[in-house]
Amino acid sequence: MPAISASVIAFVITTALLLVLRPLALRIGLVDEPGGRKSHDGRVPIVGGIAMLGGLLVAAVMGSDLGHNGVVVIVASAFVVVVGVLDDLFELAASYRLFAHAAAAIALVFGTGYIVPDLGNLIGLGESSLGWLALPFTIVSCIALINAFNMLDGLDGLAGGCAMTALAGCFALSVLHGSVTSAILAASLFGACVGFLMFNLPTMLNRRLRTFMGDSGSTLLGFLLACIALLLVQPARVDIPPVVILWLLPIPIFELFATTLRRLMRGTPAMAADTGHAHYRLLAAGFSVRFIFVIYVLVSTGAAWFGIAAFQGGMSEPILFGLFVATFFVWLAFIRLAPVIGAALPLVLRRDVENLPH
Repeated sequence: MPAISASVIAFVITTALLLVLRPLALRIGLVDEPGGRKSHDGRVPIVGGIAMLGGLLVAAVMGSDLGHNGVVVIVASAFVVVVGVLDDLFELAASYRLFAHAAAAIALVFGTGYIVPDLGNLIGLGESSLGWLALPFTIVSCIALINAFNMLDGLDGLAGGCAMTALAGCFALSVLHGSVTSAILAASLFGACVGFLMFNLPTMLNRRLRTFMGDSGSTLLGFLLACIALLLVQPARVDIPPVVILWLLPIPIFELFATTLRRLMRGTPAMAADTGHAHYRLLAAGFSVRFIFVIYVLVSTGAAWFGIAAFQGGMSEPILFGLFVATFFVWLAFIRLAPVIGAALPLVLRRDVENLPH
């Protein structure tokens, strides 16, 4: 199957590139220094985004004929990674990053001709057509997902793990509904994510090879997932209701809305970095990094499985949407109760155990 071959190729190339690029990153200063919100030890290379893009490129070129739309996606993805690398090196202003992400989203929409024409039947009154809002909604949604993954990339494994489960869901939907293009793209990026996670999982086994994806990697994941989602919702192609896509990306979407609302209520800039993200609050409550990673992956996997199974089983869109909103409030309650839950955790799941000698 071409998609499986593409996934294996992306995994191999990403892994090889990470091994080659790590020493180079240390020499040129493309590293993450500890301090501030960052509690890791030593200088950690930030080459995950470059390596995943390389794996994706090789897999896409070797897997099949890209076609016009495929070339648009690859070129826009490369642009996103270049901007991310510059941000990792020089800490670009938020306005520059936003402009670059908007440019990539606009290039994607006008290059492929794909937009989100409607929101589906979310409240049971028929399809909610976006009309003239379809174009700006598509662009803003793409930018939002890019930044959602950027917000998520605060602890080892979180962004890669959540992306991996979302990509598995996209692949399953693509296979079930006969979309070869999205299946190959999802499988390729899945393989690249697995390769990267070998260097980024919160485990002692990869301590000597620890690598971060950086802004180049988190924005690449967000952008490519937006590309795949856009392909899946096209009425003339796969025609997956947008509400099903929500179930594939629960935690990034929860984080995006919770963070945006929090910052608006406090009057702080929407793109300003802070320590109010869910993973930081869980960490402060005593949860270990490894346990947080497990929670995020399990929630993401369970949500994706439920969303796909419920949709394939004929559950209506209003019920799927209502359940998703309810899940969001359950997640907020869990985060609010984190200090109480954290105090009751066994030692093996608490943060303290990670600070002990191994």
